[in-house]
Amino acid sequence: MKQSIVYLVVLIFIYGCQSPSSKSSDVDPQLRDSILTYLSKFDNNSNKEASLNKTFQFVQQIKNDSLQIKYLVALDFRALNSNSKLFYEINNLAREKAIKYKDTTRLAKFYWNLGDSYLNENKTDFAYYAFNQAGFLYNQKNDLENYAQMLYNLALIQGQAKDFTGTEVNLIKVVEVSKQIKSFKLLYRAYSLLGVTNYNLRNFDVALNYHNNALQAFGKVEDQDLYRAATFNNIGNVYEKQKNFELAIKNYRKTLATKNLYERDPYLYAMALDNLAFNRLETGETQNVLPDMQRALDIRQNIKHLAGISISQIHIAEYYQFIGNTTKAVEFAFSANSTAQSNNNNRDLLASWQLLADLQPNTSYSFTTSYIDLSDSLQVEERKVRNKFERIRFETEEVQQRAEMLEEERTIIFLITSLIIILGSSVFIFYVQRSKNRALELERDQKVADEKIYELLLLQSARKDEGKREERDRIARELHDNILTELYANRMNLMFYKYKTGMKGDAKFGQLTDNLMDVERQIRSLSHELSNTYFDEHKEFGDLIQDLIQKQQLERSHQLTIDDSVNWSLIASVVKMHTYRILQEATMNIQKHAEASFVFIKFSLNESAKEIELIIKDDGKGFNNQKKPGIGLKNIKSRVDEVHGKISIDSKLGTGTKISIFIPLK
Repeated sequence: MKQSIVYLVVLIFIYGCQSPSSKSSDVDPQLRDSILTYLSKFDNNSNKEASLNKTFQFVQQIKNDSLQIKYLVALDFRALNSNSKLFYEINNLAREKAIKYKDTTRLAKFYWNLGDSYLNENKTDFAYYAFNQAGFLYNQKNDLENYAQMLYNLALIQGQAKDFTGTEVNLIKVVEVSKQIKSFKLLYRAYSLLGVTNYNLRNFDVALNYHNNALQAFGKVEDQDLYRAATFNNIGNVYEKQKNFELAIKNYRKTLATKNLYERDPYLYAMALDNLAFNRLETGETQNVLPDMQRALDIRQNIKHLAGISISQIHIAEYYQFIGNTTKAVEFAFSANSTAQSNNNNRDLLASWQLLADLQPNTSYSFTTSYIDLSDSLQVEERKVRNKFERIRFETEEVQQRAEMLEEERTIIFLITSLIIILGSSVFIFYVQRSKNRALELERDQKVADEKIYELLLLQSARKDEGKREERDRIARELHDNILTELYANRMNLMFYKYKTGMKGDAKFGQLTDNLMDVERQIRSLSHELSNTYFDEHKEFGDLIQDLIQKQQLERSHQLTIDDSVNWSLIASVVKMHTYRILQEATMNIQKHAEASFVFIKFSLNESAKEIELIIKDDGKGFNNQKKPGIGLKNIKSRVDEVHGKISIDSKLGTGTKISIFIPLK
């Protein structure tokens, strides 16, 4: 029963450890070669879309879920980076398979890629959802680095939607995790974005503090000078808002002083150059301001940085406004308005309308109205987006709470099940142990009974011997006291009669009296022998053995030899009892099975080995030694083990059996 339970548990464990897919664990070689061929074509820029499409078709033919996911990882990454139309179809299948196969890590990566794709398309609400799902999964897997990266991505989206409070909350979490895992690059980016967030919240002193923390964080980051240059530009922005143009100019110059900045990061170079020129203008300086602004605009146009183009155009319009050239100022203001509308840059669109309203007072009403309408609509839209973010956060937290509740329920069920199994096992073990104890008690009782039987046998034998001794004594007394006395008296009377009658020289008479004297001596000797109370006690066990042979009516076929040197009185009763039972069992087996005509039994003492040797040999039909022993032989072996002895059984079919038993004296 116990073995069956163990086997069942093992089978359940093996089945539970199997993967969800029971399909083949390998891909058909021809199918694999086709996939690798088209992936290679994609990587070599050979008709990317068609190569990706063919690869996807082949990957869909893979039956094994885990292998299919591996290929989908490669496809998903390539589709994302190539802006393929197939990306969403590939990503949907990849997420479906990852959910089915319970591959949490890859599922999180697929959500990450989905968020990047939505972010590239400016679908911030969808991107937020995808990053939030990825973050939730990474947090489940305790992948802190990627979890922190997802929080950073969420903060970026929230910052764009002007959800600055939510941005700050997520970034503070990023800072905590980054410090924990010592991710200095992510720590720098979190501090920088916290500085920008507080800049937008107009907490300028807090913003400067975060930017200074960012300068300290990138101490172990590669390309430090670029990160430092970006931070100096951000610090310049803060001082610009504080109207501290001198400090702003100083930080912008630090940015531009970075070695080969234009070649390494033209985006940052154009931004810092434009900011420097504008702050110089704010201080009233005009020398080389316009050329710097124009150069920044040219760079941004070359790199197609639309948001940068519109802000450069606004700054140039403000320059012309400053020098009194309204026509040029209006021209660049309209250009900025047009650029901002083309890329939905609401910030610069509002700034251009406000500037146009200042430049053209006569038509300022329409610009002001447009400004107000857009501002109001943006506020409404931003509120909707923030509400959507909040709803996504709430739903995710709700899912997380449900997951935690399910986990708690599973834990409770596991504990209860384990407790039931433990209790059941304990009860089972208790009953098994109790049964064993009962068996041991029965065995002990059997031993006690055997010993008592043996003692009774000895007592019976002793009583029989005592009766024999008493009878011998009585006969000896009768012979000595009566018969011998009568013979002696008669012989004396004959001798007296001879002397009285004077009978001499009668040889016959002398012979008869001599015969009477000889009879007297024989009777006296016999009387002494019968009355002798000495009895060899060490022969008592031998008598029991002889009695056993007689009881089983085996005197004719059994030859019994007992070494006289064996002093049975010095041997423990339990040893004699087991020896008696062993011989009894062996002779019974011979009678039942051996069909023997002659049996030889020998007891001897091996003084050097300090053991008694018992040999039982018959000329019966024998048996196959390789077969499982019967109950009789098992009982014999069990009794030999009880007295710590050794047994050897030699038997062959047709040649009889020899059992050799060696029992230690102590």
